[in-house]
Amino acid sequence: MAVLRWGAPEHHRTIGSTNTEALSDPRPGRVVVADHQSAGQGRLGRSWESPAGTCLAISAVLPSAPPAVAGWVPLAAGTALALALTASRWPVTAALKWPNDILVPVREGQEAQAVLVVDGMAFAKIAGVLCQMAPGGEIVVGTGVNVGHRADQLPVPTATSWRVARGGAPLPEGATEDLLQTYLEHLARAYDDLAAGVVDGVRADYLRLCLTPGQEVRVYGPDGSVTSGRAVDIDTDGALVVEGSSGRTVHHAGDVHHATHQ
Repeated sequence: MAVLRWGAPEHHRTIGSTNTEALSDPRPGRVVVADHQSAGQGRLGRSWESPAGTCLAISAVLPSAPPAVAGWVPLAAGTALALALTASRWPVTAALKWPNDILVPVREGQEAQAVLVVDGMAFAKIAGVLCQMAPGGEIVVGTGVNVGHRADQLPVPTATSWRVARGGAPLPEGATEDLLQTYLEHLARAYDDLAAGVVDGVRADYLRLCLTPGQEVRVYGPDGSVTSGRAVDIDTDGALVVEGSSGRTVHHAGDVHHATHQ
């Protein structure tokens, strides 16, 4: 079985977009990293920018994935980052909102930031994932982690940062490098499983971390549709299964708002 190996990360103090740079030469194993993006890209065509030095942007190039498991790549990337945040030497508890928003608990007094509340615990978004396919089938996995933002620097009201989640003190030297390496290790391990056609381990990790199943949700589809109901499962393709008034629907893409969305 082929094993994905990463090249030395290419570090930029500032760049337009790490995904755009990676797509310009999508060699499998290439990693582009930046402390600041002036034209950062998000899901569904969104754009965003953070103050210099506050965000860790990572774009990693994966070989093409077998079609049967390709839908798991974005979810596996979110899982890898959540696991890395939890396993860091400066850990925060991380969770997921389908499909691949990475969340962490908010601290007392910051409940207004909550994206959702589960079992009385409020969570805010610390990172997201954007996957783009190169012409040759390679997959560029981009993620932007809110690392060093102070509370007054956060890009939107429902966001948080690694610094804020850990109490507001600046992160120790070397923290972002440690997070990068741990994330890449988890991402490579997940991709190797998927490339071998093995979904069970990736799905198990994802289900353990994902807060969406069991919650009342509204799914806003790419075609403008809106589906309401109870999220009951993540199926073997990585799709969200929702039980609504007209029965079960399966969603391979979309924005999910939980009923506890603030």
